Amino acid sequence: MNRAIMTTVSRTLFMRQLTRTQQLIKFSTNNRNFVPLIVTPYHSTAGTWGMRPSCRRSSPCWGSLRLSCESLSGVGSRWLSVGRGAWDKKPVSLADEIMSSKLAEVKETDKTAEKVTSDASEGTEGGEGEKKREEMPKWQKYTYMFFGVTFGGLIIANGILFSLADKDEHGNNIEDEFSNLSFPSQYYQRLKNKIFTTKKAIEEPFSDKLLPDPLEPPYYQPKYTVVLELTGLLLTSNWTHKHGWRFQKRPGLDIFLAQIGYPNFEVVIWTVENSMTFFPIINGMDPNNQHIMYRLFRDATRFRNGTHTKDLHSLNRDLKKVIVVDWNQNSTQDNPENALTMQKWTGDNTDRSLIGLAQFLNEIKDSDVDDVREVLQYYKQFEDPIEAFRENQRKLEENMKIEEERKAKEKETSRFSSFGGISSFSRFRR
Repeated sequence: MNRAIMTTVSRTLFMRQLTRTQQLIKFSTNNRNFVPLIVTPYHSTAGTWGMRPSCRRSSPCWGSLRLSCESLSGVGSRWLSVGRGAWDKKPVSLADEIMSSKLAEVKETDKTAEKVTSDASEGTEGGEGEKKREEMPKWQKYTYMFFGVTFGGLIIANGILFSLADKDEHGNNIEDEFSNLSFPSQYYQRLKNKIFTTKKAIEEPFSDKLLPDPLEPPYYQPKYTVVLELTGLLLTSNWTHKHGWRFQKRPGLDIFLAQIGYPNFEVVIWTVENSMTFFPIINGMDPNNQHIMYRLFRDATRFRNGTHTKDLHSLNRDLKKVIVVDWNQNSTQDNPENALTMQKWTGDNTDRSLIGLAQFLNEIKDSDVDDVREVLQYYKQFEDPIEAFRENQRKLEENMKIEEERKAKEKETSRFSSFGGISSFSRFRR
């Protein structure tokens, strides 16, 4: 098109840019709605171009408007598409359009102001929080510095003292395998070795042989060794604010120790507790040292994965003759085949499990079992092995009683039959 024609269609923005030469034209459609359209006429030397909608009754716009531009001088006609119209349910006047645009501007301005205010308040709060976190009283800084320097100095001083050579009773240095090394190397190697030795002393038993060798004649050495846990099996402990730590003996403990003590069994108390607290308690359980032969504590256990375990290979006894009675399976995980796991005692005064345990152990002794692990493996399948043993004993007594009655009947029957044979023989002689 040789002539420049500009047509601007808008709903809100260009309504504010009306000029004197512009006029609002509304095109009606068959949908009974109205579409506002701004038409700006331009003049040229060839004449004025007029604009009219391309919608006719025979071909309605259906939401899409086109303007046919015809030259008044007959140059020709051109079609100009203005896109889809915005359909409203009701006609909108110029004043309503201006008012709605102003309200939209006011809302946008308010939203922008609120957003700026919220961002500013969040930034202010965050800045104040950072300032509060950053600000620290001087006394607190000096306290942290003092403790840091003190602990650091103590660690360094202990490391130096720990790396020094041991001294004899006269104050002279004891030569070791690191004494011939140079100045920095011998202290470093000695410190490393002592740290490793200390770690091993905490995690490993204090000796490879926890018990002395078996007694030799003329002394009597029991055939079987019974290892007993202390807390949770023979007694329980509780703590109160008024009385502190208090310990309670399990019902039947004295009878139990008297029945399985020396010379019936070699009784060893092996607990995961510390010796300082529980050594006097064991002495109170056996004041005359008649029943308990040996006492082992936490330093005789092996610390592994946060658990103190009892390694029976360090016990210096034949494992075929060793019975470990405990309530904690983790403590006997190194030798589960030698363990008799019972339920933990929590203070029930009606409990009689120790009496049943004494009967169980004496039955093993009287039966002269060659390998106790076979018997213990059988009772491992029961949740309460002592109750299972009692049930088996009851069944055994019933069977023995029935067997005795059967034998008695057979004996009486044989006696009567012998009498009948004699009478028959006498009758035969007659």
